[in-house]
Amino acid sequence: MEKAQLYHQLLHHEEQLRSLWGCEGLEQFVSLMAEFLHWPELDFQQLLVFLREQNQQPLQPDLELFSRCWFPYAYKRAGQQLLWIPAFQKPEQPFLEDDLVIWRQSLLAQLIRPVTSLQPLLSQLQSLPVVQPELLIFHWSRCGSTLVSGCLMLEPELKVLSESMLISDVLQDPELSAYQALCLDLLVRLQGRFRHQENKLVIKCNAWDLQHWRLWTHVFPQSKLLGLVRQPAAILASHQRVSGRHMVRQQPELWSGIEKGLGLLEYRVEVVRQMADFMLELHKETPVLVLDYRQLVQTTAAELATLLGISLDQQQAQHWQKRRTMDAKARQTVFVATTQNPATQFTSEQQQLIRLRLENSYELLSGQGLA
Repeated sequence: MEKAQLYHQLLHHEEQLRSLWGCEGLEQFVSLMAEFLHWPELDFQQLLVFLREQNQQPLQPDLELFSRCWFPYAYKRAGQQLLWIPAFQKPEQPFLEDDLVIWRQSLLAQLIRPVTSLQPLLSQLQSLPVVQPELLIFHWSRCGSTLVSGCLMLEPELKVLSESMLISDVLQDPELSAYQALCLDLLVRLQGRFRHQENKLVIKCNAWDLQHWRLWTHVFPQSKLLGLVRQPAAILASHQRVSGRHMVRQQPELWSGIEKGLGLLEYRVEVVRQMADFMLELHKETPVLVLDYRQLVQTTAAELATLLGISLDQQQAQHWQKRRTMDAKARQTVFVATTQNPATQFTSEQQQLIRLRLENSYELLSGQGLA
């Protein structure tokens, strides 16, 4: 059998891939590859040349079998291609991107990098196990969504996808607008596939995914919905310190309806205003639990779990409470809340702008949580 055929089989062979994933040195990796490819004289340089050639060719996989071992993690709009990484670890970092950094450290991920075209995979959608998210989390940004998802990650039966850039990037591709529902279903089945004894999926969307809330609820009508909001001045003050992607004007495709020529604060106010409008639409048209950031931080771990439909025993409650004392984005660091009034970071004119544009929406939504 030709080496390319053996390589194609290898990419679908869980036992062989796990052996390669567990390699700690190049010598062992090359030795295993020589065995799997029936290539006894194989050396490292020959392997590099062979893999470079294979990594450049779009793979046509048996998707159900292939996706047991591989996780799609990035989208290349040029060519509409998915990039894949070994799927042998469960996501457990504050953001999926943080998990990917860790997963890339294995020799398998560094040397074997499958690429597939997206659209041909749609024909194999029905071969994949159906994945219905238990919970979808939408948020305005800097509203405590990472605190919530971090606690949920402590439950072994839950798989949490925290801000998948792959899904967001595919939904932003205008050339795929006619296939958005199919693409979303496909990507959630692939990224949300249960591979580590989980049985429920939670998805924390990126903040700008709020603009696609109707698509999400159409594709996953049975999912529970959680919306998170926060006092607008606090959101904007947080982005003054460290700006998120959606608050940078160099990313206009995320919010194409915003007028050009606005000052930076005006632009950011418009971003939050659009998220507020989407959240108001979501709340008006669907059953969604809306929680304010202050409610998140003031509840006990058990109270928060109850709001999310989860019952904790004493040990679980202690684990949740400990997680809540740590910085949500830097898990080894104790969280220290700022005591500064966020409004003081803005001039009186800027405060007036924030109040006029955002406070009404915030007040309409922030009273919906525990009431």
